[in-house]
Amino acid sequence: TPEKPDWEVVIHLMLKTDPALFLRITKKMIYHLARTRNENIDDLMASLGSSVGHDPGEGEWHGINMPKVREDISSLTRLQNSIFEIAKKTLPPSEIHDLIILWLHQEKARPLVMASHRRGSTLGEITDALHRFREAYGDTIIISPEDEKSIRANLVNRILSNRLEYISIAKEYFRIEDFIGLTDRIVGPSNLSGKIGGKAAGMLLAERIIAGEMPRYPELEGVSFARSWYLTSSCMLEVIRYNDMDEVAHIKYLGLNEIRQAQPFLEQIFKNATFPAEIMDGLRRIIRDLGNTPIIVRSSSLLEDSFGAAFSGKYKSLFLANTGTEEERLQSLMEAVAEVYASVFAPDPIEYRRERGLLDFSEEMGIIIQEVIGCRIGPYFLPAFAGVAFTNNEFRWSPRIRREDGMIRLVAGLGTRAVDRIADNYPVLISTNRPEIKVNPLLEESLRYSQRELDVINLELGIPETVDIADLIREHGDSYPLLNQIVSVYRDGQLLRPMGLLLNTSISDCFVTFHGVIDKSPFIPRMRRIMDLLREKRGTPVDVEFAHDGERLCILQCRPQTQALAVDRVIIPVDIPEGRKVFTAGKFVTTGLLKDIEYLVYVDPGGYEALPTREDLKNVAKVIGDLNLMLPRRKFILMGPGRWGSRGDIKLGVPVRYHDINNTCLLVEIARKKGSYLPELSFGTHFFQDLVEANIQYLPLYPDEPEMVFNMDLFETAPNHLARLLPRFAAYQGVVKVIHTPDIASGGTLTVAMDGDANFALAYLVPPDA
Repeated sequence: TPEKPDWEVVIHLMLKTDPALFLRITKKMIYHLARTRNENIDDLMASLGSSVGHDPGEGEWHGINMPKVREDISSLTRLQNSIFEIAKKTLPPSEIHDLIILWLHQEKARPLVMASHRRGSTLGEITDALHRFREAYGDTIIISPEDEKSIRANLVNRILSNRLEYISIAKEYFRIEDFIGLTDRIVGPSNLSGKIGGKAAGMLLAERIIAGEMPRYPELEGVSFARSWYLTSSCMLEVIRYNDMDEVAHIKYLGLNEIRQAQPFLEQIFKNATFPAEIMDGLRRIIRDLGNTPIIVRSSSLLEDSFGAAFSGKYKSLFLANTGTEEERLQSLMEAVAEVYASVFAPDPIEYRRERGLLDFSEEMGIIIQEVIGCRIGPYFLPAFAGVAFTNNEFRWSPRIRREDGMIRLVAGLGTRAVDRIADNYPVLISTNRPEIKVNPLLEESLRYSQRELDVINLELGIPETVDIADLIREHGDSYPLLNQIVSVYRDGQLLRPMGLLLNTSISDCFVTFHGVIDKSPFIPRMRRIMDLLREKRGTPVDVEFAHDGERLCILQCRPQTQALAVDRVIIPVDIPEGRKVFTAGKFVTTGLLKDIEYLVYVDPGGYEALPTREDLKNVAKVIGDLNLMLPRRKFILMGPGRWGSRGDIKLGVPVRYHDINNTCLLVEIARKKGSYLPELSFGTHFFQDLVEANIQYLPLYPDEPEMVFNMDLFETAPNHLARLLPRFAAYQGVVKVIHTPDIASGGTLTVAMDGDANFALAYLVPPDA
């Protein structure tokens, strides 16, 4: 008898000692023979389980609902032998030998395949399987393509996100090695599963896409991502369980007013919670790894930054100076994490979830702990500049700018002022593809609507702080990176760009313009490439937060961009009598048509400005919030001075939150020349994102400009229904007017027609018979 080839000895031994392994090797041989279009294997497979009387050579189903015959174990063994007999007849012995050796090497990946696929796998099991995988293969990974793709998809699903649209993209960009490094930076109960949340998933996918495409695009060189650690969503559940706070789950079913009243107390309960030892140990590792670098604790809930529900600004993100002893820094970090957990139960995100049918979803909070990008400037830590960029521009300031040109919202210092509406401070807005088209082309506008303050972290006081830009430049301008590109100098009635490398900051009158960043640096082309690439690979418009420390551009966040609904052009009627016109607008108009409006809620700019106390100003926001709940949804408009949702100097705008205005159909901001306010293009802020997602229109009014209509008599003489609707706030009738449109339209309603193409809007009364 001729001596058997080595491969036959190996499979015979497998059959005797490890039948399960032999089955897996048999399957791989079937796959291999199928790829070579082997007719013998096709016929053999077609005969399996054939019913009595059925032609075994036909594999098609003929519509007879008859189950197939089960092959017994002995038949299955004979079948396996038949498969290798076919291989023996059609493949060289050396090829079969090499294939079996390859498949046996690939078996080293099996523990990881199983751990990633098993639904109940814990974080500890997955981490252990990844490390064993690395130890088994070292630098040379031998794994079948189908196993590799399966592992990648399952790890994405287990650690990052279970959203199919995300998995289908992410599995093409994440390598198994990426997850090995990632799990080393994840903190969570090792005996539980849990994900790192939507914000973290979006940022990590952007990092993999940019890293993978960097060799093709030289302009991506120098783009980096902040060092980050991640707390899984199960950390929050474990803290709640450990502190016997399970009843917090019912808070989302309370009324908004009850939630609002209880929130400060609940926040303190969380901040005084005890963390389990395993989580505390993980937080201590983070503190030691990041050293004394300032950090930001960012929310990353399971729902956050998903398609159609961005949760922009709904949960807290907190800056920490990260100074002091290790124990002090650890305590500050735990309190910040707890405060972010408490924000899950705040009124804004709960109302947001209720509107989108997500209230019954068990929202869980992952956390990103990230180094703050920047450098030390005197006692402060801050980036040279920061901002947010958008693939689509939903609010264009020139007819020459297209929606797909995108835009960037840019500020000096921390990026908080790029995503929040800060009273009396203005970011620089840039069209990504048309940067030469300025929002404020006139000198007076550039001076008036420039950024005057910036946010920093005060390392000496250990707190975030707002400082005057002029003071910072005067005292520490010599150490401020890229200052020559960020500011322009006002001299002799002109804004001049600093000449040479040095700027005499002690005597120069500087204004933030970013002229040098726009015209003289690679920043705009680099951002354009980043946005185009992420839109292409993710298959959707995106928005990206970033910071620049003077040397590197760092991406901090990437998520799907909220998009306004496409609306056909609205034609403004030209035959409306003057007496029926309520107001007109001629700047920054978006397209929309609002009909059958039943109420006008008007906050009188003069009356609001004259309120004596901050408590009175905040009470106006409470009035608006209560009216928002009482008035018919999408049948009323809100009109008020300055910036709705102002933060800081609330004299310049009613300090409402999302849950105070989410039922309106139109938000109108009124700018009177006697004041110092011009409605800032709020596009790009979290507040504007809320309006877009909720399909709430936004319109700035400039009543004192020539040819604009503002029917002041109507607002002053119309009956005010505030005291009837809200008796406890009757004292504010001189500030807030609730006008029922049938009172001023002879029983009719109000229509607001907005033509973005013509940059014109008209609000007019419609009689009942029209």
